Amino acid sequence: MNLNIPVRSFFSFEQATPRVADTRFLKGTLSGWDQANRLPDLMAIDGKDPYAEVYLGWSEEGIYLGVDVKGTPALEVQTKRPLKGDGIQIWLDTRDVREAHRASRFCHHFYFLPTGGRSDGPAAGQVRIRRARAQNKPCEPQSITVASRMSKKGYRLSAFLPADILTGFEPDDNNRFGFTYLIRDRKLGRQFWTADEPLPVAYDPSLWATVVLV
Repeated sequence: MNLNIPVRSFFSFEQATPRVADTRFLKGTLSGWDQANRLPDLMAIDGKDPYAEVYLGWSEEGIYLGVDVKGTPALEVQTKRPLKGDGIQIWLDTRDVREAHRASRFCHHFYFLPTGGRSDGPAAGQVRIRRARAQNKPCEPQSITVASRMSKKGYRLSAFLPADILTGFEPDDNNRFGFTYLIRDRKLGRQFWTADEPLPVAYDPSLWATVVLV
């Protein structure tokens, strides 16, 4: 019986993530991102090719995300049910508790939609993590800065998560946090970093990778 469990889910990953100084990418381009901030391709472990490049960075002000989706997307965004439609999701654990199988108040789940927001622009938000031992109220969507640029060849999206919505984000005292992502596209498929369904990656932090802030 084939359970379709990704090979990479049996490994632990650790990735160094440099500080960000140039934030021009928050205009919806990838200008300003250094290649050192590009997350490595883990899809190859399972013999698959990624269709998106993902960038991650940080400063004392918060966390930065960049995504470059290549290919002709067939987006089906569901703004009222953002986790059911196409878009980007990330999970963060500001304490990186590797042995925990249930989320704590330091764990966060965010989504980003390249279109479907006000004036058909991008949208973003935070949702609760099911089965969490404890968690804070999700932040207001306007607390997240998000920009996107659509084209016939794909789309680019950049976002900024300020420190005040990231419970436990204290880079001077703790430079390690858990992280993973999922990108959904009806035509291009699902691209994920460390694990995917049927594993409980959406609420089990032990299935996320470790990011080291350098």
